[in-house]
Amino acid sequence: MKILMLTWEYPPRIVGGISRVVYDLSCRLIKDGHEVTVVTYREGNAPYFEVDKGVKVYRVDNYMINPNNFIDWIMQLNFNMIAKASEIISKERKI
Repeated sequence: MKILMLTWEYPPRIVGGISRVVYDLSCRLIKDGHEVTVVTYREGNAPYFEVDKGVKVYRVDNYMINPNNFIDWIMQLNFNMIAKASEIISKERKI
């Protein structure tokens, strides 16, 4: 099965527990024979794309430099992640 996950944190970005859960779940799904792709936020010098223990990880920027608040920041990030996910789905098909 091809699985696509979207999350605002994935290693090396660790803010709370979501990063660890998505990472562990992704690795487990790979071991079970699934294809896993994660779309997440790019922080610092993290690469835009990498394969991490079999997991394809795409990172997107958030172009809102000075957001008014967290809601505005995450809304813009969601738009960017959806755009990347749409691109991946159109290329990969059957996710």
